[in-house]
Amino acid sequence: MIVLNTHTIITEQFPNKETKVKDFDSYILKDNFLQFTYQEDGDLIKLLFVKKRLEQEQVNCRLVINYMPYSRMDRKIDGDLFTLQYICEFINDLNFEKVYVVEPHSTKTTEMLHHCEAIYPALDWLPSIINKLQFTDSDRIVFPDKGAASRYENAGYANSCVFDKTRNPQTGRIENMILKQGDIPQGAKCIIVDDLCSAGGTFLWAGQILKQMGASEVYLLVTHCEPRALSGKLLDQDSPIDKVFTSTSMMHETHPKIEYITINLENYV
Repeated sequence: MIVLNTHTIITEQFPNKETKVKDFDSYILKDNFLQFTYQEDGDLIKLLFVKKRLEQEQVNCRLVINYMPYSRMDRKIDGDLFTLQYICEFINDLNFEKVYVVEPHSTKTTEMLHHCEAIYPALDWLPSIINKLQFTDSDRIVFPDKGAASRYENAGYANSCVFDKTRNPQTGRIENMILKQGDIPQGAKCIIVDDLCSAGGTFLWAGQILKQMGASEVYLLVTHCEPRALSGKLLDQDSPIDKVFTSTSMMHETHPKIEYITINLENYV
Protein backbone atom coordinates (compact mmCIF):
# COMPACT_ATOMS: atom_id res chain seq x y z
CA MET A 1 0.00 0.00 0.00
CA ILE A 2 1.20 3.51 -0.84
CA VAL A 3 -0.16 6.65 0.80
CA LEU A 4 0.69 10.07 -0.65
CA ASN A 5 0.02 13.05 1.62
CA THR A 6 -2.61 11.02 3.57
CA HIS A 7 -4.31 9.81 0.35
CA THR A 8 -4.15 6.11 -0.57
CA ILE A 9 -2.94 5.54 -4.12
CA ILE A 10 -5.44 3.43 -6.09
CA THR A 11 -4.03 0.53 -8.11
CA GLU A 12 -5.64 -2.12 -10.28
CA GLN A 13 -4.38 -5.09 -12.25
CA PHE A 14 -4.84 -6.00 -15.89
CA PRO A 15 -5.73 -9.63 -16.77
CA ASN A 16 -2.08 -10.23 -17.74
CA LYS A 17 -0.99 -9.18 -14.20
CA GLU A 18 0.40 -5.79 -15.21
CA THR A 19 -0.22 -3.01 -12.71
CA LYS A 20 -2.42 -0.02 -13.43
CA VAL A 21 -1.88 2.99 -11.15
CA LYS A 22 -4.68 5.54 -11.23
CA ASP A 23 -3.41 9.09 -11.65
CA PHE A 24 -3.19 11.11 -8.44
CA ASP A 25 -2.61 14.61 -9.80
CA SER A 26 -4.87 16.24 -7.20
CA TYR A 27 -2.80 14.78 -4.33
CA ILE A 28 0.54 16.21 -5.46
CA LEU A 29 2.07 19.05 -3.43
CA LYS A 30 5.31 20.99 -3.65
CA ASP A 31 6.71 18.95 -0.74
CA ASN A 32 5.36 15.39 -0.63
CA PHE A 33 5.23 12.72 2.03
CA LEU A 34 4.99 9.10 0.86
CA GLN A 35 4.22 6.12 3.13
CA PHE A 36 5.09 2.67 1.79
CA THR A 37 3.79 -0.57 3.27
CA TYR A 38 5.27 -3.69 1.66
CA GLN A 39 2.99 -6.72 1.23
CA GLU A 40 4.37 -8.33 -1.92
CA ASP A 41 7.10 -7.72 -4.50
CA GLY A 42 4.63 -6.01 -6.84
CA ASP A 43 4.43 -3.14 -4.35
CA LEU A 44 7.98 -2.17 -5.31
CA ILE A 45 6.86 -1.65 -8.92
CA LYS A 46 3.98 0.53 -7.66
CA LEU A 47 6.49 2.59 -5.68
CA LEU A 48 8.56 3.04 -8.84
CA PHE A 49 5.54 4.25 -10.83
CA VAL A 50 4.44 6.69 -8.13
CA LYS A 51 7.90 8.21 -7.70
CA LYS A 52 8.40 8.59 -11.46
CA ARG A 53 5.06 10.42 -11.69
CA LEU A 54 6.20 12.82 -8.97
CA GLU A 55 9.47 13.42 -10.81
CA GLN A 56 7.48 14.60 -13.81
CA GLU A 57 6.13 17.40 -11.61
CA GLN A 58 9.65 18.21 -10.31
CA VAL A 59 8.52 18.16 -6.68
CA ASN A 60 10.24 17.05 -3.48
CA CYS A 61 9.32 13.77 -1.81
CA ARG A 62 10.18 12.08 1.50
CA LEU A 63 9.59 8.35 1.97
CA VAL A 64 8.59 6.40 5.08
CA ILE A 65 9.05 2.62 4.84
CA ASN A 66 6.78 1.03 7.43
CA TYR A 67 8.62 -2.28 7.13
CA MET A 68 11.83 -2.67 5.15
CA PRO A 69 11.37 -5.55 2.68
CA TYR A 70 14.11 -8.20 2.61
CA SER A 71 15.58 -6.79 5.83
CA ARG A 72 16.43 -10.29 7.11
CA MET A 73 18.57 -11.00 4.02
CA ASP A 74 21.13 -8.51 5.31
CA ARG A 75 24.35 -10.41 4.65
CA LYS A 76 25.91 -12.74 2.10
CA ILE A 77 25.11 -16.37 2.93
CA ASP A 78 26.44 -19.29 0.87
CA GLY A 79 23.76 -20.35 -1.59
CA ASP A 80 21.60 -17.22 -1.17
CA LEU A 81 21.64 -13.77 -2.72
CA PHE A 82 22.32 -10.66 -0.63
CA THR A 83 18.90 -9.33 -1.63
CA LEU A 84 18.66 -6.48 0.89
CA GLN A 85 21.54 -4.83 -0.95
CA TYR A 86 19.60 -4.93 -4.23
CA ILE A 87 16.42 -3.52 -2.66
CA CYS A 88 18.40 -0.68 -1.10
CA GLU A 89 19.98 0.08 -4.46
CA PHE A 90 16.52 0.09 -6.06
CA ILE A 91 15.23 2.63 -3.51
CA ASN A 92 18.40 4.73 -3.79
CA ASP A 93 17.88 4.97 -7.56
CA LEU A 94 14.47 6.56 -6.92
CA ASN A 95 16.27 9.55 -5.34
CA PHE A 96 14.05 10.40 -2.41
CA GLU A 97 14.91 13.56 -0.51
CA LYS A 98 14.85 11.61 2.76
CA VAL A 99 14.08 8.00 3.67
CA TYR A 100 12.75 6.96 7.08
CA VAL A 101 12.65 3.27 8.04
CA VAL A 102 10.48 2.10 10.92
CA GLU A 103 12.46 -0.35 13.09
CA PRO A 104 15.04 -1.67 10.60
CA HIS A 105 16.07 -5.24 11.40
CA SER A 106 19.77 -4.39 11.33
CA THR A 107 22.10 -1.44 10.75
CA LYS A 108 22.78 -2.74 7.22
CA THR A 109 19.57 -1.07 6.03
CA THR A 110 20.52 2.39 7.25
CA GLU A 111 24.10 1.94 6.07
CA MET A 112 23.07 1.12 2.51
CA LEU A 113 20.13 3.51 2.05
CA HIS A 114 20.98 7.09 1.11
CA HIS A 115 19.71 9.96 3.30
CA CYS A 116 18.24 7.40 5.68
CA GLU A 117 17.07 7.70 9.28
CA ALA A 118 15.74 4.91 11.51
CA ILE A 119 12.59 5.30 13.63
CA TYR A 120 12.21 3.23 16.82
CA PRO A 121 8.63 3.62 18.12
CA ALA A 122 8.86 0.56 20.41
CA LEU A 123 11.03 2.57 22.79
CA ASP A 124 8.36 5.28 22.90
CA TRP A 125 5.57 2.74 23.51
CA LEU A 126 7.33 1.06 26.44
CA PRO A 127 6.58 3.69 29.13
CA SER A 128 2.83 3.63 28.50
CA ILE A 129 2.75 -0.18 28.40
CA ILE A 130 4.77 -0.40 31.60
CA ASN A 131 2.37 2.03 33.24
CA LYS A 132 -0.65 0.09 31.96
CA LEU A 133 0.74 -3.18 33.35
CA GLN A 134 1.63 -1.49 36.65
CA PHE A 135 5.29 -2.49 36.59
CA THR A 136 7.37 -2.48 39.77
CA ASP A 137 11.10 -2.85 40.41
CA SER A 138 10.57 -6.64 40.47
CA ASP A 139 9.40 -6.70 36.84
CA ARG A 140 11.65 -7.02 33.81
CA ILE A 141 12.24 -5.85 30.23
CA VAL A 142 13.58 -8.81 28.24
CA PHE A 143 15.59 -8.86 25.01
CA PRO A 144 15.39 -12.25 23.21
CA ASP A 145 18.89 -12.07 21.72
CA LYS A 146 21.98 -9.90 21.50
CA GLY A 147 20.66 -8.25 18.33
CA ALA A 148 17.61 -6.90 20.14
CA ALA A 149 19.74 -5.89 23.12
CA SER A 150 22.03 -3.91 20.83
CA ARG A 151 19.11 -2.36 18.95
CA TYR A 152 17.49 -1.07 22.12
CA GLU A 153 20.58 -0.52 24.25
CA ASN A 154 19.49 3.07 24.87
CA ALA A 155 16.11 2.05 26.26
CA GLY A 156 17.12 3.38 29.65
CA TYR A 157 15.70 0.52 31.75
CA ALA A 158 17.97 -0.86 34.44
CA ASN A 159 15.90 -3.98 35.15
CA SER A 160 16.50 -5.72 31.82
CA CYS A 161 17.48 -9.26 30.82
CA VAL A 162 19.13 -10.67 27.70
CA PHE A 163 18.81 -14.16 26.20
CA ASP A 164 21.41 -15.95 24.11
CA LYS A 165 20.07 -18.33 21.46
CA THR A 166 21.68 -20.94 19.22
CA ARG A 167 20.28 -21.77 15.78
CA ASN A 168 20.96 -24.72 13.52
CA PRO A 169 22.98 -23.19 10.62
CA GLN A 170 21.29 -25.46 8.05
CA THR A 171 17.65 -25.25 9.12
CA GLY A 172 17.64 -21.94 11.00
CA ARG A 173 15.69 -23.58 13.84
CA ILE A 174 16.44 -22.61 17.43
CA GLU A 175 18.31 -25.37 19.25
CA ASN A 176 18.91 -23.70 22.61
CA MET A 177 18.21 -20.52 24.60
CA ILE A 178 19.66 -19.42 27.92
CA LEU A 179 19.24 -16.29 30.01
CA LYS A 180 22.66 -14.71 29.66
CA GLN A 181 22.12 -11.47 31.58
CA GLY A 182 19.79 -10.50 34.41
CA ASP A 183 17.44 -12.37 36.72
CA ILE A 184 13.73 -13.19 36.94
CA PRO A 185 12.24 -12.65 40.42
CA GLN A 186 9.34 -14.92 41.43
CA GLY A 187 6.05 -13.45 40.20
CA ALA A 188 7.71 -10.95 37.85
CA LYS A 189 5.91 -9.45 34.90
CA CYS A 190 8.08 -9.50 31.76
CA ILE A 191 7.88 -7.65 28.45
CA ILE A 192 9.89 -9.18 25.60
CA VAL A 193 10.94 -6.42 23.20
CA ASP A 194 12.02 -6.94 19.58
CA ASP A 195 11.47 -5.51 16.10
CA LEU A 196 9.86 -8.40 14.20
CA CYS A 197 7.70 -11.46 14.87
CA SER A 198 7.24 -14.09 12.18
CA ALA A 199 5.87 -17.43 13.40
CA GLY A 200 7.01 -16.55 16.91
CA GLY A 201 9.36 -19.44 17.71
CA THR A 202 11.92 -17.24 19.46
CA PHE A 203 9.29 -15.70 21.70
CA LEU A 204 7.71 -19.05 22.55
CA TRP A 205 11.11 -20.32 23.70
CA ALA A 206 11.78 -17.18 25.71
CA GLY A 207 8.28 -17.11 27.19
CA GLN A 208 8.45 -20.74 28.31
CA ILE A 209 11.80 -20.18 30.00
CA LEU A 210 10.58 -17.02 31.73
CA LYS A 211 7.49 -18.80 33.07
CA GLN A 212 9.63 -21.74 34.26
CA MET A 213 11.90 -19.28 36.06
CA GLY A 214 8.94 -17.81 37.93
CA ALA A 215 7.48 -15.06 35.75
CA SER A 216 3.76 -14.61 36.37
CA GLU A 217 2.95 -12.77 33.13
CA VAL A 218 4.85 -12.51 29.84
CA TYR A 219 4.04 -9.91 27.17
CA LEU A 220 5.54 -9.32 23.73
CA LEU A 221 6.18 -5.91 22.20
CA VAL A 222 7.17 -6.02 18.51
CA THR A 223 6.86 -3.21 15.98
CA HIS A 224 6.28 -5.60 13.07
CA CYS A 225 4.18 -8.78 13.27
CA GLU A 226 3.66 -11.03 10.25
CA PRO A 227 0.26 -12.70 9.66
CA ARG A 228 2.06 -16.05 10.13
CA ALA A 229 1.74 -15.46 13.87
CA LEU A 230 -2.02 -16.04 13.58
CA SER A 231 -1.55 -19.63 12.39
CA GLY A 232 1.22 -20.62 14.80
CA LYS A 233 1.27 -21.45 18.51
CA LEU A 234 2.24 -17.98 19.73
CA LEU A 235 -1.37 -16.85 20.20
CA ASP A 236 -2.80 -20.16 21.44
CA GLN A 237 -4.65 -20.13 24.74
CA ASP A 238 -1.90 -22.18 26.43
CA SER A 239 0.93 -20.06 24.98
CA PRO A 240 3.33 -18.53 27.55
CA ILE A 241 2.74 -15.17 25.85
CA ASP A 242 -0.21 -13.43 27.50
CA LYS A 243 -0.56 -10.57 25.01
CA VAL A 244 1.17 -9.12 21.93
CA PHE A 245 1.54 -5.37 21.45
CA THR A 246 2.32 -4.43 17.84
CA SER A 247 1.63 -1.98 15.02
CA THR A 248 -0.37 -2.44 11.81
CA SER A 249 2.76 -2.26 9.64
CA MET A 250 2.21 -5.85 8.42
CA MET A 251 -1.27 -6.98 9.49
CA HIS A 252 -4.62 -5.73 10.83
CA GLU A 253 -6.42 -8.92 11.86
CA THR A 254 -8.33 -8.92 15.14
CA HIS A 255 -7.31 -11.39 17.85
CA PRO A 256 -8.01 -11.35 21.61
CA LYS A 257 -4.28 -11.60 22.37
CA ILE A 258 -3.25 -8.75 20.03
CA GLU A 259 -3.38 -5.07 20.91
CA TYR A 260 -2.46 -2.66 18.12
CA ILE A 261 -0.59 0.56 18.74
CA THR A 262 -0.64 3.45 16.30
CA ILE A 263 2.65 4.84 14.97
CA ASN A 264 2.26 8.63 14.93
CA LEU A 265 4.72 9.44 12.15
CA GLU A 266 4.37 13.18 12.71
CA ASN A 267 6.33 12.65 15.92
CA TYR A 268 9.35 11.44 13.95
CA VAL A 269 9.48 13.07 10.49
